[in-house]
Amino acid sequence: MNKIAVMTSQELGESTFTTTLSNGLEVYICKKPGFSKKIGMFGTKYGSVDNDFVDITTNKRTKVPDGIAHFLEHKLFEKEGANALDLFSKMGVSSNAYTSFDQTVYFFETSEKFDESIAMLVKLIKEPYFTDENVQKEQGIIGQEISMYDDDPNFMVYFNALRAMYNQNPVRIDIAGTIESISHITKELLYTCYNTFYSPQNMFFIVVGDVDVEHTISLIEENLKKYENNSIPKNKIEKFRVEEDKKIEQKEIVQKMDIYLPQLCIGYKLDLVDGKEILKNEIMVNIISDMYFSKQSDFFEKEYNSGKVNDSIDMQYEGSDSFSHVIISTLSINIDEVEKDILEYIEQIKNMPVDEELFETIKKKKIGEAILSSDNLNVSYRRIIDSILNKTDVYYQIEALKNITKEDIKEFLGKLGKENQVSSKIIAK
Repeated sequence: MNKIAVMTSQELGESTFTTTLSNGLEVYICKKPGFSKKIGMFGTKYGSVDNDFVDITTNKRTKVPDGIAHFLEHKLFEKEGANALDLFSKMGVSSNAYTSFDQTVYFFETSEKFDESIAMLVKLIKEPYFTDENVQKEQGIIGQEISMYDDDPNFMVYFNALRAMYNQNPVRIDIAGTIESISHITKELLYTCYNTFYSPQNMFFIVVGDVDVEHTISLIEENLKKYENNSIPKNKIEKFRVEEDKKIEQKEIVQKMDIYLPQLCIGYKLDLVDGKEILKNEIMVNIISDMYFSKQSDFFEKEYNSGKVNDSIDMQYEGSDSFSHVIISTLSINIDEVEKDILEYIEQIKNMPVDEELFETIKKKKIGEAILSSDNLNVSYRRIIDSILNKTDVYYQIEALKNITKEDIKEFLGKLGKENQVSSKIIAK
């Protein structure tokens, strides 16, 4: 019998049950009474930046090509004589996967056939099928995908901002890699990455919905036992991080493309922080964005009325154990003027007291949004994944939001300096 712990949020009216199976796999069940839809997720703490590590089967340091985590995600969907997406579809179940900088997650959504979907998801992950032929075929498919994104101005302006900020960190490389890098991927390297990062102690299983907790945990465990491989060690995963200079790589990157509206990304490269601070930074930037850049802000109204912007000004924070930055993005015919205005405005608000009334209003709004979002199963599983990757309590974010002060906002704004700021622009040819 597995020991099951429970975490509860009174504000959200939600409980999450968690246990660790005998093989080291972390299981999280977010109980949602009354919901017909159920989401199952099988993920690994492995993403595009994890290219330098100790091979768990040989205990030797290994460097692999950029894009291999994303490539591996694609290949796990392909089975001998079938595709996992088609197998789920025949069951009437929706399924997909994604790879980010620091995670790869496979999931399904269903209202029926929940037990069968759990079995299929485990089978999908635990039966890798890599051959020279299907690897070569996938190189062509992903190569086309990379070329497609290279023609996407939204994608290029974002990654150019990362390339301007970072000089060595693999976060500056497209998650899918490059056509050159994926040409060096082999079935042997795929098995090396799979055996290392898809070992149970590096993975997690999440279920969100109105399910029986003990039955679901037993169901996951029983299906996993069918694929036990005692020959693969259960060592702690050891990754190597690039020593990234605090200095920015280059101040500005300008690229010409066939577009109508030029695009702008302003980036601020920040110091690395721990998991709790990463989540706190995300919340603070969310508040700052609403206070100073939302469509209700004085600054946006001024830029809109002057004809400089006609859509939105977005601000977000991204962080992990290897990178930390803020990105501000917008579109404008007068991209240089908007950039100048945003940079001057940031310097201005850094030297102004935080409007306490506005801060409290936005904070209450964010708390209200968090409570309302408890009806969204997708928000619930994202909260759990954030807690796993950042090693925090599942409901840490709601507590952090309640405890953020205007002094925290003021301190964070002070970190947005000219010395750590870059610009990325996509302009018309």
